[in-house]
Amino acid sequence: MEQEREPTPPPSRAITRRQLELVIRRAAELAAPDADADERIPEDEVFRIAAELGLQPRHVQQALYELPMRDPARAPGFAQRLFGEPTLQAQRAVPGSAPDLLRRLDEYLTTREYLQLRRRQGEKLLFAPADDAISGVARALSRPASRYHLARASRVLLTVRPLEEGYAHVRLDVDLGDQRRAAVRLGLITGASLGLGLATAAGVAGGAVGALIGPPAAIVAGAVVAGAAGLAGGISGGVALLANRFRGRIAQAREELEGLLDRIERGERLEPPPSPFLRRLQRRLGFTPPR
Repeated sequence: MEQEREPTPPPSRAITRRQLELVIRRAAELAAPDADADERIPEDEVFRIAAELGLQPRHVQQALYELPMRDPARAPGFAQRLFGEPTLQAQRAVPGSAPDLLRRLDEYLTTREYLQLRRRQGEKLLFAPADDAISGVARALSRPASRYHLARASRVLLTVRPLEEGYAHVRLDVDLGDQRRAAVRLGLITGASLGLGLATAAGVAGGAVGALIGPPAAIVAGAVVAGAAGLAGGISGGVALLANRFRGRIAQAREELEGLLDRIERGERLEPPPSPFLRRLQRRLGFTPPR
């Protein structure tokens, strides 16, 4: 009886770094159904596996820092589907030491964005809008709601951690949950007001049509159906309008965060550039803003 042969391994071949990334990603996708989602892997093991794949420790460390705080597999709710995720993340590896960057950002967020430090846990600082009257007035005057969103965030979590020599990883997690809840409420109120107006007009028109084509029951049925359609249309239109407006605010807030990280990376002062008129006045007076 002929002995069964073992399968011959495929011939060895060389692949590019880009192909390596695609292979690893696809292999992880194929292994996902068989893996335990709650299984924990120590960071030391992650570094060991990465080293075997030829990845630099500094890149692995930065990737670990940039892991999302929430489970991305969680099913989105009604508000998230229409209005979007209320939490923003902005992160980057920037030149400088972690303690100096943490100190500069702490000073900026408290004195320029009028946020109050609520918790300090080593490399993490948690901020919320200062609730005293003077800070509220200063915030309203120097940080208009239409332009500055960081100053009105429900919470801001700042994390600064060291990377390789001369670099640190800065991460800002900004929660705009209160603003989204307000947008949802306003959208429902606006939609309901608009819907009632449309329902009244549609109900009258539906009743008139029913009177022309049928008995009194048809009048009532036509008015109810048309009124319900008008109410539903008004509510959905109002919610969609406020949802689009809130998504625009999210995009503006993201630009604000990325701009702050740009200034950190270039070593500039953290305050946003002044208006053209103020810059011209500063130039005339020979004033150089501090860093």
